[in-house]
Amino acid sequence: MLGLLAGCGGGGGSSSAPAPDSSTGTPAPTPAGSTSISDSSCALQYAMPTDTTALTGTDPLRSDQWHLYNDGRFGTTGEDLRVTDAWLTTKGAGIRVAVIDDALEVTHSDLWPNVVTGGSYNYAGRTRGSIWPMPCTTDDSHGTSVAGLIASRGDNALGGLGVAPEAKLVGYNAIATMQDADVLDALNRSLANNHIYNNSWGSPDDGFLHPVDTTHTAAIRNGLATGRNGKGAIYVFAAGNGGCYNPDLAATTEVEPCVRENSNYDGYANQMGQITVCAVSSDGYQPFYGENGANMLVCAPSSDLSATADVRTTAISNRYRSDFTGTSASTPMVSGVVALMLAANPNLTWRDVRLILARTARQNDTAPRLVPAPGGGYQPFDARWTTPTLATTPALRPHSPRYGFGVVDATAAVAASRSWTSVGGSSSLKTCGPFVANPDVTLPDPTPAVSPATTMTPTVRTSTITLPADGAADACDITQLEHVEIRFTARNSTGTAAHPRSGDLRIRLTSPNGLVSELADEHYCYNEAEQVVSCGDYADFPFGSVRHLDEPPFDVSNPASRNWTLDVTDMLLGSTGRFASWSLTLYGR
Repeated sequence: MLGLLAGCGGGGGSSSAPAPDSSTGTPAPTPAGSTSISDSSCALQYAMPTDTTALTGTDPLRSDQWHLYNDGRFGTTGEDLRVTDAWLTTKGAGIRVAVIDDALEVTHSDLWPNVVTGGSYNYAGRTRGSIWPMPCTTDDSHGTSVAGLIASRGDNALGGLGVAPEAKLVGYNAIATMQDADVLDALNRSLANNHIYNNSWGSPDDGFLHPVDTTHTAAIRNGLATGRNGKGAIYVFAAGNGGCYNPDLAATTEVEPCVRENSNYDGYANQMGQITVCAVSSDGYQPFYGENGANMLVCAPSSDLSATADVRTTAISNRYRSDFTGTSASTPMVSGVVALMLAANPNLTWRDVRLILARTARQNDTAPRLVPAPGGGYQPFDARWTTPTLATTPALRPHSPRYGFGVVDATAAVAASRSWTSVGGSSSLKTCGPFVANPDVTLPDPTPAVSPATTMTPTVRTSTITLPADGAADACDITQLEHVEIRFTARNSTGTAAHPRSGDLRIRLTSPNGLVSELADEHYCYNEAEQVVSCGDYADFPFGSVRHLDEPPFDVSNPASRNWTLDVTDMLLGSTGRFASWSLTLYGR
């Protein structure tokens, strides 16, 4: 099930809806022309636009676009994309970004100069198949705001500017139909011409498990293998806004006022090869809607609770807005940075881009601080940064389950791109596995079986997969990891059906070097009657992790030690089951 990721975080049983448009400053010049390009059944109507390419002058909203340059009026000085110096090298010319979303007002005066003529595709309504993926109602505002953050035209005296203000745009409104077939088509449309596919959407932020069909994985893998003439399309996805979907949960061991959804529950966000993007506030902190996840590569700015720090961008009806937020906003910022990187070095493969972003990201939220406590007052907040100290692998970077490898740094990423030596694309990516284990052990409730949860002692069940030794027929020849996939199955106490309440389970993967991927946390899920129910079926459910990026798959102090362990723990009372099986697949070089 698809859902747009906008507004102010996750909520209830679906992802939050796009925030309403709000006018900012003077509207852009109204497009003029006599040829209608609208679906006659739509509430919004459009005509062919005028050419605004020749307009010059300072963009009036630029000083309010704190995500580009934060001077301290909006949050903390320097909490931004670090992009202004990158523009001395490139502004994204020659790079084409596809915006897969609900709609794209390609006639917007601040977008039209960068829109590829005839390159867009409309999936919705009576004009399906046309090149006009236009908003049909005022609810179809999301994609236009996303596109503005990527590539609003710069220095044209209109509105603001995008991260890559000279990059090209195409719009695919595949989300408007809510049909998987349309999304699959959009993900692989014009692979030879599109460089980047921005996806500011995902499954509902409701705490449930949302695996995707194998056809979605196949579409992503095909784009990685064949896009950009074999260098691979760059897929950028939102991590999600489900951090505080259930703020009233009291039985939690977290040090926060709510239990957070994990980005790995969303099958659209945990795919191998794509870039999954988290958000940070204008102070550089995880916003209240921020999710944790071992699948998240880097973060980018967005807003938190303060309206003054919302994001400024384009809006429908040829206007602008000052209220955009969520990972919907941070995701196109990363797409814009990638456009700058590819403009600086068109030979980068999809693997190169991910490595550069991770290695050049800046570590944020490093100073001790206090956050509100559930019962009142304040308590310490731990960003949970870990810095690997593997002497033989100096490329390993600090990592946090809240921030991935940190906040994207455009200037550092562009500089690294210019001198980067490629690791190759899909054709040279090595795969080891899947390696399978079938522990089939019980997952008992914590003891003693009384509330509150903080007084209980959980039982950790551990299963180990040992990679084959060198020289074995199925030996793994990877020396540096780029992605790890774990598939996990849990059943009921008799092993005859699904685990009755999958949200009870905490799941952790530990590498031979002791680095941990946090794959799932205990949490409650509710039905429409507000009853606690299972969060979905752990039936060969796939988790993705980039936490082990650049790590060797063996113990560097003892290469013969190749044990990967999966710890599964029932953390909440009410249901028991079995840890049935799991598998491990490694990707790298």
